[in-house]
Amino acid sequence: MNIKAFFTMPLAFIMMLVSLIGSPKTEGIAVIYAAEYTGLVGSHEYKIDLARKNLWEHSYDMRDRLQRPRNAKALFEGFRFAGRLADEKIAAFRAAAEEYGFDTWEGKYENDGPLVMDGTTWRIEIVFADGTRKSSTGYEAWPDNWAEMRQTLETLTGRRVL
Repeated sequence: MNIKAFFTMPLAFIMMLVSLIGSPKTEGIAVIYAAEYTGLVGSHEYKIDLARKNLWEHSYDMRDRLQRPRNAKALFEGFRFAGRLADEKIAAFRAAAEEYGFDTWEGKYENDGPLVMDGTTWRIEIVFADGTRKSSTGYEAWPDNWAEMRQTLETLTGRRVL
């Protein structure tokens, strides 16, 4: 074993332990993709970039034949710039997200009732600073703390995101 490896291995192990016991997982949220699709009408999609403090949006009305769904491979992923996010609002969001367990939502919420043709489908994808992703979706079904997180996201962005 060379001398460099001898000193580097323990340092890497210590850094890994510090990262595991460090800040809560919600502190590591870098980007949130949020989308809501309502029946056969259209969708609203947002990219909430907490790391860069930017809000991006895309709206699609299926009744307008000239509009197209968002192209994820287009410039800025098909979103248009919608504004900056204030530091104090990001901090408040992170605290509320931790309180409501936002990053622990289940992967899928399903409606137990009958199929509703003009129902609401939603999707959340969280991208953490380390690159890992977590997704949650639902159709006419939501987590228990949905209303609180919806309000938290609205306070953060100034828009009704979900």
